[in-house]
Amino acid sequence: MSSAQSGLSRSLFPLLLLVYAALVFIGALGGGAWAYRAAVPVLTLALAAMLPLRRAPVLALWIALAALMLWLDWSGRAHWVLNLVPILITAGLGWLFGRTLGHGREPLVTRVVRAVEGDERVQNPRVARYTRQVTWYWTALMALQCLLLLLCWVQIAVGGPLQSLARTWLHVGGYALPILAMLAEYLVRRWRFRDLPHPRPHEFMQRLVRHWPRIVRDAHDTVGR
Repeated sequence: MSSAQSGLSRSLFPLLLLVYAALVFIGALGGGAWAYRAAVPVLTLALAAMLPLRRAPVLALWIALAALMLWLDWSGRAHWVLNLVPILITAGLGWLFGRTLGHGREPLVTRVVRAVEGDERVQNPRVARYTRQVTWYWTALMALQCLLLLLCWVQIAVGGPLQSLARTWLHVGGYALPILAMLAEYLVRRWRFRDLPHPRPHEFMQRLVRHWPRIVRDAHDTVGR
């Protein structure tokens, strides 16, 4: 895959993710089984856009996963795939934040602020301390959310009396809570550091999306030292 094709794939990932989330929300809110079934092939395309498929082992893994997911979808078991997705995403986010909190490692939120707002901002002791606290905040929140989602998954799997509520939280709350948590943290940050200049929200998100691959790569390198 050429660099141009790779860049195109990465640019399509946010769109595919939004389409996937919209279909799952429609299904969770009673829109019909068609939404769940349509979400599975979109999910396979999103994985293809996200993963480095030019590596043979990764390509083989994606083919195997895509075949399994599409077979489950074709056989009427799309919910088996979709019910696990928010759990895996939440666990992955918790791991991504938590693995950077060890001794001698730079917390992930510190790395984000460094990439988005520059080295000078994180040299401020108040900011450095706060970004470590926020990394702990996200780690703990994702761990608790993962446990709650697992309980929802069990409730659905055993056909419990709360399975309708559990399914809604799994596919709506599983994504809504991180968004609300991000907004809450943003408000706290603006109040706590009201004496410092801040980029506008859309500017911050644009820079975050632009620098995210390097942030994750650098965080991985920091952990590996």
